[in-house]
This record gives sequence, structure tokens and C-alpha cells, in this order.
Amino acid sequence: MELDGPEALVEAVRERLVGALTLATGRREVAEELAQDALVRAWQRWPEVRTADDPEAWVFRVGFNLAASWGRRQSAEWRANRRSRAGSPTADAHLDADAADVVALRSAAAALPARQRAVVVARYYLGYDVASTAALLGVAPGTVKATTSQAFAKLRASGLLDNRAVIDRDEPEEVPR
Repeated sequence: MELDGPEALVEAVRERLVGALTLATGRREVAEELAQDALVRAWQRWPEVRTADDPEAWVFRVGFNLAASWGRRQSAEWRANRRSRAGSPTADAHLDADAADVVALRSAAAALPARQRAVVVARYYLGYDVASTAALLGVAPGTVKATTSQAFAKLRASGLLDNRAVIDRDEPEEVPR
């Protein structure tokens, strides 16, 4: 990606970054804040980002790292709140069936560990292949494949994914079991 300056990078990646981070966090307002933080870091470190092999991947990696940190904080807060509310009716008890399905889907995605969520978002939302996802997340291609398989297994176990739902972009056959 040839960029004239940090402004061009912001314009090129902002919407996709917010979209990816929305999927990673489940909350658009949080995603917008995390994307802003990632883009500010890119702006501050522009000489380094400009000379990176893939400036877009640099920003996405920072964004995913910020989302993972946010997720760890949220998980700790959620566990603490759940312990304090044990036995009380849930906040979602009043939702109709469709809204309950949305809550269940978000809960399943939120239940994925940060790395699994990041891999699934990179592969199936951003459209990255295995090699690009590996470079984005700083892991080996085999790790991307294994992590994708683990994420699908977890989603399948939750009842929210079947073999017709997602096709692997590198191998046009059923999702690996």
C-alpha cells in the first residue's frame, strides 16, 4: 500500500478497522474508540509505520491487540459482576426470541478467546487469507489454521455454526472439524 501520509492511511483503513473491531468486541462504540487509539498510535509512529511491509496490517494488529486487552478487562469485570449478582434475574430475561438470538450470537462470539475471535474476524470479515492473517497477528500460518478450527469447534458446540455457515477461503470444502 503506497501512502502519502498518515491521513491517507486513516482514510484507507478506518471504516474496515472499526468494522473488524466491532466484530471483535461486539460493541461499535468500543470499536470506534479502539480504532481511534490504533490510528493515533500509527500517526504518532508514522516513520515506523510508513516503512513497514504492510502499514494497514500494522494498524490492524495494534487494533486487535487493543481489543484483546479490552476483552481481558471486560471478562474480569463480567466475572466479578456475575458473582455479585448470583441468583438475581438476568438483564436479558425480557427480550423477545429474535433479540435473544442476537444476544446468544454475541455471547458466543464474546466467549471465544481473543486470538480465536481475531482470527475469525481477519479471515471472514476482512477477507484475509491464511498467510495474511498470520502476518497480521504475528503468528505462523499453521497457528491460524488451528485457531480457526478451534474457534469453529467452539461455535459449533454452542449450536451457532454448522458446516453450511462458513466456507474456508483457502480450501473450498466444509469447515474443518
